[in-house]
Amino acid sequence: MTTSSIKSNMGIIVATGSVWGLTEFAAGMGLQQCAALYTGAILTGISFFWVSFTWSITRRLFPLLMIAVMAVMFKFLDALLLPVAWNHGSILNPVYALFTILVSFSLLIALFKNRFLRSLAGRIITGAGAAIIAVALFPLVRFVTGSPACLYASSTIPLAIYTSPVTIGISMITVPLGYRLAQWYTTKQSTSPGTHTSSLLSRLWPAAVLISSVLIITLARLI
Repeated sequence: MTTSSIKSNMGIIVATGSVWGLTEFAAGMGLQQCAALYTGAILTGISFFWVSFTWSITRRLFPLLMIAVMAVMFKFLDALLLPVAWNHGSILNPVYALFTILVSFSLLIALFKNRFLRSLAGRIITGAGAAIIAVALFPLVRFVTGSPACLYASSTIPLAIYTSPVTIGISMITVPLGYRLAQWYTTKQSTSPGTHTSSLLSRLWPAAVLISSVLIITLARLI
């Protein structure tokens, strides 16, 4: 991705990463305990929306890494405020989950980019395939973080596998929705008049989203 292209899309990248991180916080993904039955599945499905949206705007993979790193930074901020050790399983396991989402979507795009861009069916298939790969990778978290994946009650089945139909179903919806919103955003940007006021707002609103997200998390943990 060229420097000029990064600059032109930096605002929406920062805003998307901030909202993704805030979403993870709001759902309370497993800090200090295993997540509720379907929390992880729902969050994984929703996460594919942010990834699909960002890729559909930039058509590059590097911005996906950027928003994932931002979401991870929000996770570490939450750990600091609790406080929880940064390397605790309740922190690193969700971080690992974020990167399985990134890797799985990137792999599907590398394989089916043209099909993704051409048709709704291609985007639905991409969502389903990426979710399947992410779910399949998550039980390996023990070898990466040293903390095992949460198990379904009274069984040896990883919770991510047990709830995988929910993850796949949501991803089949969120990936096309991310693409659709990106198309709307791109069209809006191309048709908006380039006035000084609109240019100033375009530079300021992403920073406002980032600062607001950090303040929400901080105040929520301190109050």
